[in-house]
Amino acid sequence: MISRLEPNQAKDLVKSMNSRHPDASLGIIAQNNLTGLIWYVKDLRRRGLEIEPDEIDDDSLYEGHLAYEAYVQNRDKGENIKSLEKWSNKIDFDDWDRKVTETLSLVYGRNYCPIAYVIRPDKPAGWDPMVDATTDYERLMYQLPLNGPAYNRDNEVVFSFIQLAVLQTLAENWIFDAIPGRDGRAAMRALRDHYQGEANLDVRATKAQQTLDTLTYTSEKNMPFETMITTLNKAYNSLKRQGQEFTDRTKVEQLAKRIKNPTRDIQITVAVETMATLHRNDYNAASQYITSRMASINVANVNVPGNPRRIAEAEVDRTEYNGVDIKDPWRKFSDDEWWRQLGKKGREIVEAKRTKQIERSQRGGRTYGGRGRGAGRFGRGGRGGRSGRGGRGSLQNTSNAPNNRNVNETNTNDRSNENSNGGGNNSSQQSVSTVTQSTTNTERGGQNGNRFGSTRS
Repeated sequence: MISRLEPNQAKDLVKSMNSRHPDASLGIIAQNNLTGLIWYVKDLRRRGLEIEPDEIDDDSLYEGHLAYEAYVQNRDKGENIKSLEKWSNKIDFDDWDRKVTETLSLVYGRNYCPIAYVIRPDKPAGWDPMVDATTDYERLMYQLPLNGPAYNRDNEVVFSFIQLAVLQTLAENWIFDAIPGRDGRAAMRALRDHYQGEANLDVRATKAQQTLDTLTYTSEKNMPFETMITTLNKAYNSLKRQGQEFTDRTKVEQLAKRIKNPTRDIQITVAVETMATLHRNDYNAASQYITSRMASINVANVNVPGNPRRIAEAEVDRTEYNGVDIKDPWRKFSDDEWWRQLGKKGREIVEAKRTKQIERSQRGGRTYGGRGRGAGRFGRGGRGGRSGRGGRGSLQNTSNAPNNRNVNETNTNDRSNENSNGGGNNSSQQSVSTVTQSTTNTERGGQNGNRFGSTRS
């Protein structure tokens, strides 16, 4: 009987009870518990789960009440959504598919949940939402049945959205079979089968490989860094859908190579080396770090005339900050140390210490390089070849030496190349870590970003 009630009717039931029995009137707690009970029962029914009365306790009622309140708030937010983004051949289908899913996740239907469940991608055989779902949202999306009166109504609403989005476009040709039954799920499946079919995937994989072969970052003027990293991730995702994957380490190494530094900005050098050293096995962490650092560097270069703001020398010489040992700025910091304890200022000091050490290396200073004071092409620093006379730091080729190469190409060279440039002892133990070039396609790549996960079983 309770399953036939609506949660918003709890208030009227309590009011009616109080009018009949004024001496035993119920308060707001009883009303909230009744709301929670109705929602709890409806939630189990829509998921196709058994209702066990003995398992219903105070926590169940309270959680049910909170879940209903959240449902009301989310439902109201999506009431003004009347259409999807219009389909265009200029739009990447995966992007459009993701936007469709996200939009429909804001529109609530007859099953008291987002109607995005109607177009959920198929999962592999044996996939169990109770065990394999990573979030309760995903679990709900795959527990809801694709039949019954509530689904039929939601399915028709989804069809209306899709039909308007592809009307008078080439994509409309692929949903004709779904028109008679106004079948939204069939319409979306037809579009996915065509635009994510083998032929289209082969074309996109070829384009993705071309992107990986040519994509580089030189400056914000030529291509914003955010655009570069987004384009790179899309290329990896396209290749992953074709079964070609790259290890995280390979992607980090390749990312370091793509960041060119024609102006020899020492801050970029430090940022790239830090990324390649601290996040060599975590591409997501590496891309987040370098994106944040490049944004900070570019903003500083735009807003400050001449060189960016420098940390005071006394701060750079510190060996500890807020309880964190920063004597060796290249050591591995834990997430808690880096983000919470150091904070913004502490991280700036660490970056400044790294910059200072590399600058000394390039000038032939004692920290990394040779023994003299020379910093130019023919300075009288540590012993070595012509290009290293100013001191043989690990980044000597980033100075004004002849035949200078891009900083990231220098970083990925084999150490044997340095030995061929001249004699002398190199302080390799203090040098910036080498990024080894390698390419492999055996392990996990990026995710495709779809709310439901992979669209292909």
